[in-house]
Amino acid sequence: LSGLAFLSAGSTPSRGPYGEEVEKCVDFILAHTDSTGFINLEGAATHGPMYGHGFATLFLAEAYGMSRRDDVRDKLAEAVKLIVGTQNQEGGWRYQPRRHDADISVTICQVMALRAARNAGLYVPAETITRCVDYVKRSQNADGGFVYMLSTGGTSAFPRSAAGIVALYSAGVYEGTEVEKGLEYLMN
Repeated sequence: LSGLAFLSAGSTPSRGPYGEEVEKCVDFILAHTDSTGFINLEGAATHGPMYGHGFATLFLAEAYGMSRRDDVRDKLAEAVKLIVGTQNQEGGWRYQPRRHDADISVTICQVMALRAARNAGLYVPAETITRCVDYVKRSQNADGGFVYMLSTGGTSAFPRSAAGIVALYSAGVYEGTEVEKGLEYLMN
C-alpha cells in the first residue's frame, strides 16, 4: 500500500521524488514472491495473507505498467496465476491461497489486482472475472448493501458495500440494477 501511495504521488520505479522508494518496494515484493507466485512475508502477523497478496499484486501490476521490467512481469504473471487458481467454487477468495471459502473483502482485493494486471497487458481469463461478478452480485442484500460471506448471510454494512461496488467497477460492471441499488444504499 505504501508503494501505491508513492505511485499515486506521481513517482515511478527509479523516477520522481519517491522513485527510489518505489524501486525498493518493487524489490521487496519480488524478494517475497515464492515459487507458486504467492506474495507473502513469512512470519508476518496476519490472519489473512491473501489481502496482502492482492494489494502486492495490484502494486506490481501498476509498477510493471510503468517500468516494463521483465523480472516484474514474470513475478506478476505468477501472482495472477495464483489468484486465478485459488478462486473458489462460489467465485470469490478468502484469507488463504486455497479454494475453501470466500468473503467480499478479500475478493475485492483480488479483482482489483486482476484488473490492474489486465490493464498492464497480462492475460486474465474472462471466466475468472465472470465468476467473480456473479459472486459479488449474489452477495447483495435486498436493501442494496452487501453481506460479508454468502455462506453466513447477514446484514449489510457500509464498508463491504462500498467494496462490492468497487469489485463490480473493477470487473468492468459500471451500470445495472446491482450498481444502482448499491450506490443508493451507500448514499442513504
